[in-house]
Amino acid sequence: MAHVRKIAHPPRRDGSVKTSWRATWTGADGKRQSKNFPRKKEADAWLIEVGAGRVGGSSSMTVADLADQHIRWFDGLVKAGKRAAVSRDGYHYFRSLHLAADPGFANRRLSDLRAPDCQTFLDDLFTRTRSSDLCVRGRRTLVTWFKFAMRKGWLNANPAQPCMVEREAAARDGEPSFELPCKDTLKALLIAAAEGDFPQRDTAVVRLLLFGGFRISELLGLADDAVAIRSKGLTVKVRERLDRRYKTLDVPKTAKSRRDVPLGEAAALAVRAWRLARGPARAFAHRDGQLQTRRVAGRLFPDTRSGEGVWGYNEFMNECWIPLMRRAGLVQMLPDSKGKNRPVLAFGPHMLRHVAVSLWLDQRPQPKVKKVQDLIGHATLQMTMDLYGHLWTDEDEDDAIAQASERLMA
Repeated sequence: MAHVRKIAHPPRRDGSVKTSWRATWTGADGKRQSKNFPRKKEADAWLIEVGAGRVGGSSSMTVADLADQHIRWFDGLVKAGKRAAVSRDGYHYFRSLHLAADPGFANRRLSDLRAPDCQTFLDDLFTRTRSSDLCVRGRRTLVTWFKFAMRKGWLNANPAQPCMVEREAAARDGEPSFELPCKDTLKALLIAAAEGDFPQRDTAVVRLLLFGGFRISELLGLADDAVAIRSKGLTVKVRERLDRRYKTLDVPKTAKSRRDVPLGEAAALAVRAWRLARGPARAFAHRDGQLQTRRVAGRLFPDTRSGEGVWGYNEFMNECWIPLMRRAGLVQMLPDSKGKNRPVLAFGPHMLRHVAVSLWLDQRPQPKVKKVQDLIGHATLQMTMDLYGHLWTDEDEDDAIAQASERLMA
């Protein structure tokens, strides 16, 4: 086992350090090795650099073996209702596609694994895919796998921890990662919502997305009793979300996603009109992600064919969003790779989540970043600032600061 311990030395007349930190580990040849460092941080970093991965009984385990072990363990958590199936699928997808594409790294033994090996894998992954976001997720996956190995006693250090992935230049420079539609376009969307075959439903959908900033999974997973009409608007309690692939109702992915969002009177009127047109919400039997059937409350937007159950993402796009965008004149027919004309949407429903934040920030005074984080349901403040920091502008305040600075020197 690798470890770091403090070594006391006799005092010296030249004033040299009286203590040091000794890193001890087992090399790939099975021999114990050690090295002294003046600081514990340097000793820990050295253990990560050399891998320190050999543990008795696991010297033949490869990275691919470790990935399979972790996925099987994670699948048990999914079946127990403690983790989301989409996360398990993400690990499996990365294992079967990207890890398998590099057999040299996949078949490397944990006992021989070093930090440079992980960095080379990530660099090659970027060369193949040209995607920094994928490499960031790949590094996160490797760190998770190796932490699992450390808990199991198969590794003594995490060789992926010191690895680094360069972000896109635009993200580093604070450039916006999306272009918001203009207000005339949004008004056209609201008008088009009232002109279709289901005007009450479409109007309620657009107003909730436009002014509430919900994720599509949260909108489709809303229970009818989670939307409470108030005297001056309504409050939406986000407590469930709909898994796009499995159509199962799950809890929000993070604690911050579990939130209460207030909306105005127009949204309340739209929801009230939709409830009158829809009729009473009916409870239904639902088979959840743990393959257990339970009785759940009716949804605010149930399946349009049966009037109960859940409204799937594909059905939502085909029955609501695409026709809505056509009526608003926001669909272009463009040829695909085979020369056939295909509908291309100006933007997807997730864009209205960004619009909601921009509308909040257009107000004076602007809401604080912590309030926006709470309303939008981001896990961290950094995530909110990375996405919307470029929208936090106040020219009047900037001018006031500039003028005040000059007055101080006058």
